[in-house]
Amino acid sequence: MSQPLHCVNHPKVETYLRCNKCGDPICTRCAVLTPVGYRCRDCVRAQQKVFYGDFRPVHYVVAAAVALLLSLIAGWLIPSLTWYAIILGPLVGGGIANLAHRAIGQRRGQYTWLVVCGCIVAGALPHTLLSLFTLLSQPLSGLMGLLWDIVYLATAAGAAYAWLRPGRHG
Repeated sequence: MSQPLHCVNHPKVETYLRCNKCGDPICTRCAVLTPVGYRCRDCVRAQQKVFYGDFRPVHYVVAAAVALLLSLIAGWLIPSLTWYAIILGPLVGGGIANLAHRAIGQRRGQYTWLVVCGCIVAGALPHTLLSLFTLLSQPLSGLMGLLWDIVYLATAAGAAYAWLRPGRHG
């Protein structure tokens, strides 16, 4: 049996775990589970710089502009198509995410998914507010409109998140 090592960040803590990238001994507090095994925080930060290094805040603005414009159109149209929202919601959400990603030169930002999903929600607000007002005067019609708004939002934002989620690099 091998001798225990001491964590590079916590010299009093014994460990048998090593970073699978640099080989430094790390304790469980310092270990970050990645798809390829445990890594130290320095190696994870270095890898994130590769993914997010050339990303600038202006890229969030561009992604938001593209996503909001498309979301305003889709957020009004798709819920109006009633049950077609089940099919079209994920297609439109994935399409909005794809076009926003292309608009920023396919750069990766840690929060691009949040910006795009937020724009999808904001784009659906006008139609959702109309459904809420309709609910007051025509309960059944308003309730059905609200149902299709929720279906659209859940499927479109879910697809956009799946397209842009953190950790998806491709």
